Amino acid sequence: MKTLALGLLLSVWLAFGNASAAWAHAVQTDYFVDLFAAELALEFTASFSTGEPMAEAAVLVYTPADRETPWATSQTDAAGHYTFKPDPEQAGDWRIEFKQGGHEDIRIVPVDDLGIDYQNISHGGNRDVHFGDRFREAIALFSAASIGAFAIVFQRKLFKS
Repeated sequence: MKTLALGLLLSVWLAFGNASAAWAHAVQTDYFVDLFAAELALEFTASFSTGEPMAEAAVLVYTPADRETPWATSQTDAAGHYTFKPDPEQAGDWRIEFKQGGHEDIRIVPVDDLGIDYQNISHGGNRDVHFGDRFREAIALFSAASIGAFAIVFQRKLFKS
């Protein structure tokens, strides 16, 4: 009986009192174009919604013709910056993925015969995998099971007396 009560208290504390910051952040990737630079390039800055940069995040670049094999692999710098310079011979939608620790953000960059089509860059989706999400579900399930077991034990003791 004491074990069930302690289990219930522990699960309530873990479910509600031990919230992690990782459960509440996502990835954001911004881009900048210096139209007055000698060579046109796309400057990306990848960061978490907390403002923390995605330092040394993996960057995978896919050509319009091949979505399976990366054309380039790199990583962001300490400030989350990455410079993209596509092959001008390969027109179409390029896919750029930024990945770090279960987080992913994707940008689709159209390139035509004039270069990068800056006005039509789009968001290709993102993914935030947190094992904490499943942990929270497991704690909720454990809490419900603890309450059910407590009720059964209490009912049996009540009718025994």
